[in-house]
Amino acid sequence: MIQERVFDDNQSDFTTWRNANEDAKRLLWEARTQRLKLSDFAEEFFRRLAEKLGHAMLLRKGELHRLIYFADPATIPKEVSEKLDLLKELFEQANRGEEETGDAE
Repeated sequence: MIQERVFDDNQSDFTTWRNANEDAKRLLWEARTQRLKLSDFAEEFFRRLAEKLGHAMLLRKGELHRLIYFADPATIPKEVSEKLDLLKELFEQANRGEEETGDAE
């Protein structure tokens, strides 16, 4: 499925990625998946897995957050952490604003 979806079914590109060192793999993966909606990719993976095993789908799009516990924090792009930090700051400011006006529940 990776060869098909990420590497446009190009065996040579897929093999290059597969044989690359970890840093090169990460760089190639990020470049190739930049325009892909990875949640669609993941859902299709679980659909195919369920079909192959003869079981119900294990996870749908709305449940993919459950996989976060299996992710290596070192592999999370810096941009994700930066955006999450900004969201945290935004929510903290909003909470402080509610507390000051007495609107907090």
